[in-house]
Amino acid sequence: MNQMPISVLNFTAGDEDRKEGYSKFVEYVKAFEKKEDTVGNVSFAEADAKMLDFVKEEVFYMTGKKPENFRRIEDYCNNTDVKEAFFAIVGMLTDLVMPDALIKDISAIATIKNVGWGESLKIDMQPRDLFVVSKGGRGKRSFDIKRQFKGTATIIPEPRDISVGISLYDILRGAYNLAELVMKAVLSLEVQVKYDVYDALSTAMNALSTTGDTKLKVAGYSQSDAIGLAQKVTAWNGGRKAIFLGTKLALSTILPASTNYRFDLGSEYVKMGHLRDFFGFDVVELEQIADYTTEFKVKLSDTQIYVVSPGADKIIKVLFEGSTMSNVHGNYDKANLIVNGDLSKSWGVGAYTSAIGGLITVTLP
Repeated sequence: MNQMPISVLNFTAGDEDRKEGYSKFVEYVKAFEKKEDTVGNVSFAEADAKMLDFVKEEVFYMTGKKPENFRRIEDYCNNTDVKEAFFAIVGMLTDLVMPDALIKDISAIATIKNVGWGESLKIDMQPRDLFVVSKGGRGKRSFDIKRQFKGTATIIPEPRDISVGISLYDILRGAYNLAELVMKAVLSLEVQVKYDVYDALSTAMNALSTTGDTKLKVAGYSQSDAIGLAQKVTAWNGGRKAIFLGTKLALSTILPASTNYRFDLGSEYVKMGHLRDFFGFDVVELEQIADYTTEFKVKLSDTQIYVVSPGADKIIKVLFEGSTMSNVHGNYDKANLIVNGDLSKSWGVGAYTSAIGGLITVTLP
């Protein structure tokens, strides 16, 4: 992880041990997600116990309350201050884990910004054209002048909520894995952000021109069209090299159109599953994700290949506002010992850029 969120840095200011504890929690959640047996140099079971102790200490830091100061552990778990502190910590851990996963998956197409509460993001879009070069004699005092104007756009973040019902008693006694709770909260928010990013990208790309010199959208795959589109995107993005971006199934259609190529089981193409390089342009896979709105549906189109320049201005902008907030419901709202709480995260997504991209629509066999 490159840098902790400012909310975590402020909360742990001057306390390196607590800062290190939050950093180790990220490793712990990632190890749980990958089903690893160790976290760093210790077993997962040992790390699980240490992280639970760390969270208990953080609850004490925020509330001044410890389990041993209560008659029963049930009374401690149902204490309002304890519940609110616990969910506040879960929210902070969500802020800590989520950015790494998002940056890894959408960095080729999106820029992620964080702002404080009540702020928005103003985007300046630089003009792509150049100044006029005029031919004139030495005695001419002025030439054709062209002033360039920046385009501007604003992203306003909007809040999203997820409701969580857990048995705090089971978590604090170690019967329910803490990493599972944090990971599911992170994945829930992360998947929704990806949905918004991919929807914005698809909408922007499908609106591209299909004719003349402005043609950036190609229906049907051909080798010449693909290379020509990559050249155009590279040239108009200031020479920043284009890449082909798509799901593994979509990218499987990109193979050199030549009968002189022979692919056997030992070839690099077969080993990799698809090309890493296509006539000098990198080929990068977008990992397919589930569309939880419909049973067993997937989100990304397997018939679209995007042509983008990651080194240029990213097509999509993602703005996170503030930190993840939490709200805990009253005791026994559900007539049981389940603690109900809401996690609220505010963000905005938009397709605003001075860079250009292209789209190739392929037909699957």
